[in-house]
Amino acid sequence: MKTNTIVRIILVVVVLVFFGHQFYSSVYKPVTTETAVYYEMIDGLNITGTIIRNEYLVTCDTNGVYHYLTEDGSRVASGGVIANIYDNEAASITMSNIDDLTEKIKDMSDLVAYNNQQAADIDLLSNRVNSALDSLVFGCSNGNYSSAAANSDKLLSAINRRQYITGENTDFSARLAELNAQLGKLNSSLPAAKGKITATASGYFSSSTDGYETILTTNDLTAITAEFMKKLAPQSLPANVVGKIVSDYEWYIAAKMTINDSMKYKVGDKVSVKTALKTNPILDVSVCQINISDASDSAVVVFSCNQMSSELASMRTGAMTVVNKKYSGLKVAKSALRVVNSKTGVYVLSGITLKFVPVNVIYSNDEFMICEQQQTTEKALRLYDTVVIKGKNLYDGKVIG
Repeated sequence: MKTNTIVRIILVVVVLVFFGHQFYSSVYKPVTTETAVYYEMIDGLNITGTIIRNEYLVTCDTNGVYHYLTEDGSRVASGGVIANIYDNEAASITMSNIDDLTEKIKDMSDLVAYNNQQAADIDLLSNRVNSALDSLVFGCSNGNYSSAAANSDKLLSAINRRQYITGENTDFSARLAELNAQLGKLNSSLPAAKGKITATASGYFSSSTDGYETILTTNDLTAITAEFMKKLAPQSLPANVVGKIVSDYEWYIAAKMTINDSMKYKVGDKVSVKTALKTNPILDVSVCQINISDASDSAVVVFSCNQMSSELASMRTGAMTVVNKKYSGLKVAKSALRVVNSKTGVYVLSGITLKFVPVNVIYSNDEFMICEQQQTTEKALRLYDTVVIKGKNLYDGKVIG
C-alpha cells in the first residue's frame, strides 16, 4: 500500500514537471528572431513638385455632340483629329458602335489569319481566358459596370482564340460576314460630321483643364520664386475650351525648399526624382534653375525633364523625393547588431545552433539596418536567414533548445 502511494506521488511529480516544462518552453523564449529580407530604400529630400510645361488649349466654337477619336492621355500629332462633331447624341452612339464593330472584326480577322496552331501556347491562352473572366467578375462585383462591355469583349476574344487554336471552332466566316453586314448598315446610317476638333500641336491630349495652363509656362523660369508659388492660383478659362495638348518635349518640376536644402544642388546637377506614378516611378532630371526668395530664407529649385507619359501629362502637383542615395540589401532590426572580437555582425540560427556572421551595414536608423548582400561562400548573412534580434549570453555555437 505504501509502495503504491510512493509510485503515485512519483507519477504526479513527473506529470507536473512535464507540463511545467511545456508551459515554460511555450512562455519563455531564450531568443527573439526575425527573418532577413531583401529591401530597397531611397534616401533623399521629400518635396511637393509642381509641374510646369508648354500646354496648348484646344477650343471649339461649333455647337453639337463631341465624339472623341483620341482618348484622354493618348498621343496626338499636330493637325490630328481629336473629335468629330455631330448634331445629336444618336450619331455619337452610332459612331461608338462602329468603333466597337471595327475592333471586333479586326480581332477576328487577325485570329483567322494566324494559322500556326502548333506555335500557340495553350497555357498562355487559358491564362488569358481566366484573366479576362476575373476582370469581368471583379469589375461587376465592385459595381464597375461601365467596364463590363469591354471586359466581355476581351473574354469572348480570348475564348475564340483558344477554341480556334485547339480546333474546337475553326470556321468564323459566318460570324465575320455578319459583323461586316452590321458595320455596313451602321456606316450607311451615320450622318456626316458637322465639324472636327483638331490638335494645334503634337503631344498628349487631355479633355480636362485646371486653370494653370496660361500661368505655369516655360517662358520665364526665373520668375518661379517662393513669392510666385505662394500667390499661385488657377484662372478661369473661356467657355469654348474643350481640352488641352500637353507638349512631350522638355518640361519642368518646381519645388520650394529651405535655403539650406537648396544649397545641396547647383545648376547642371543630374539627379533622380522618385514619384508615385506607375509609368514613371523614377525620373531622370537636371537642375536648371535655383531661385532664391526675397527674404533669402527659401528657394525654388527647378528641375528639367524630357520623359513624358499619359500619367505625367495629367499631373500638376505631387509628392516626390529627390534621390540622394539608393540602398539595397538585407534588412534586419537594428537590435540584431553585435560586436564580437572587434567584428560587427549578427547571430543567426542554424538548426538549433547559433552562428555569428559578419555583416557590412550600408544604412541604419533607430529601427532597422540594411546589410550588404554578399556573394561569397564564406560565412555571411543570407536571404531568409533567421536572425536573433533579442537574447542574452549569446555566443557562437550556443544550442537553443
